[in-house]
Amino acid sequence: HAPHSRITVGGDVVRSVCGDAAQRCALAMGDWNVPADKVHSRWEELIGGAPSFVGPNERTCCFPEWQHFGFFDHVASNIQGARLESYTVHPYQILEEKPWQEHKPVFARLSLPGAH
Repeated sequence: HAPHSRITVGGDVVRSVCGDAAQRCALAMGDWNVPADKVHSRWEELIGGAPSFVGPNERTCCFPEWQHFGFFDHVASNIQGARLESYTVHPYQILEEKPWQEHKPVFARLSLPGAH
């Protein structure tokens, strides 16, 4: 879950765990708190470089929709040749519990290089 402003922590953890591989072999999915066309700036802050794809770009935030609005939940990758094959934005899941600010779940099917 990215903050509503710049990502200022976590990049050091990515670098210590992944090293240089993060620049060419990263895949991240979640609430970026920005539309898909703005994920590149958050990606730069967290991972470095730029993603080769980001998607989907559909309204996923938040319940109740009359009070919240956002295209925030995306998958992104910098793996050369990876692509988003399909996705489904599911409806809110726990309405009986009045889930204020719940996001819609997103299923993403990716194609990775060399996958058959």
